Amino acid sequence: MSDKKVLITVGNVTIKEYDNMNVVVERYEEVFIPKTKEKIKKWVFKGYSRSVLSALLMIQRNELLIDRGSVTSLDDYVKQVNDSNNKLLEAVRE
Repeated sequence: MSDKKVLITVGNVTIKEYDNMNVVVERYEEVFIPKTKEKIKKWVFKGYSRSVLSALLMIQRNELLIDRGSVTSLDDYVKQVNDSNNKLLEAVRE
């Protein structure tokens, strides 16, 4: 995780100040390191946005709050989408 100021944290996703014109979106997730053949959890860069609102839309559009490993049916997926949308609405209200 970089030393930039965290603007919003929603679940395992953060929106941070990058510079005075952009924000950056990062997600805490498990990644595979081929050299050591192990899995570790770390902050992974997901993209830049021009504002916090566009970053929230990117989180929703790219489904960054959905845990694809736990989705076993369409009902599970729809429930996670609804939960994701509710978390984003809570973040906007704060």
